[in-house]
Amino acid sequence: MNKPPVLYTTKEAMGMLKVSRTTLYRIVKNGDLKPIKVGSGIRFTEDEINRYLDELKGK
Repeated sequence: MNKPPVLYTTKEAMGMLKVSRTTLYRIVKNGDLKPIKVGSGIRFTEDEINRYLDELKGK
């Protein structure tokens, strides 16, 4: 059986990426990082954060 994806809160994602809340939301708004809606909040998968970081390394 597949393991459920690891999900990070906005605060955790901010810490992982070393960015402010404003910068994180700008990254999301630009479509560079795609969150998952969970209830009234958003979460970020570990795979999506890693994909974003890999994309930055390639630039």
